[in-house]
Amino acid sequence: MYPSGLFGLDALRVLISPIAIFGIVFFILYLRNDHIRAGRAVLLLLAIGVFALLGAKLFSLHVRGWEVYEPLSSELRGGLRYPGALLGMILVGPLLKRWILPDLPLPRFLDVLAITVCFCFALVRFSCLMNGCCTGPECDAIYCLSYEPGSQVWYVQLQQGLLDHSSHPSNPVFPLHFLFMAASLGVGVFLMWFDTKRSFNGQIGLLFLILHDGAKAILESFRVPYVGELQLTSFSISAAGLVALIIVLYYRRVNSA
Repeated sequence: MYPSGLFGLDALRVLISPIAIFGIVFFILYLRNDHIRAGRAVLLLLAIGVFALLGAKLFSLHVRGWEVYEPLSSELRGGLRYPGALLGMILVGPLLKRWILPDLPLPRFLDVLAITVCFCFALVRFSCLMNGCCTGPECDAIYCLSYEPGSQVWYVQLQQGLLDHSSHPSNPVFPLHFLFMAASLGVGVFLMWFDTKRSFNGQIGLLFLILHDGAKAILESFRVPYVGELQLTSFSISAAGLVALIIVLYYRRVNSA
């Protein structure tokens, strides 16, 4: 199988707008009972999305030692790393919310944003499927995928001398992006269910950090080429979320005693 974009177009460019629209609509509908101002919510999410993409690109360049993919079209069609996007949202999101949508409590905003991010990142994995990134080791099973010249997995294999000629497609690889997609979807569905049972606002956001990034840290073990910084960052975010949740639960218990 040779995925090569959608209708001849780059997958990420085709999907980014529908995914953004889905995320905005989902976020607003989820908070419809909170009477948020839809126009400001759209502006807020678009602004967060810009910083998320910027963070994802900068983090990707960082883990690559600031090496740009060649040709430049390969860099433009991919080269985004989720931890950078998440860090961008965590660092800038609360500030943007305070300026643009001050009426919505910050913990509740983070809860709903976390659920929205789960489903949006699950959809983003379709671009990973089509562009040949976030793949696992070489394999020869029926479900393994080979990618055309110019794809990211082809580029890596060419650099490693695994291809006989640059005109050859990549060797078949395990489609690890499907597991990343399943992890995001599974965590998103669980958080939606648990949201009705949450003990306090902000709990869903912390559970997102623990579960989503914890699952990602595990799956990063199977990525080829393995990138230690991706796994370490996801593990650190998950651990930080767990520590924060324990502290919050402890203080809530002490104050209620």
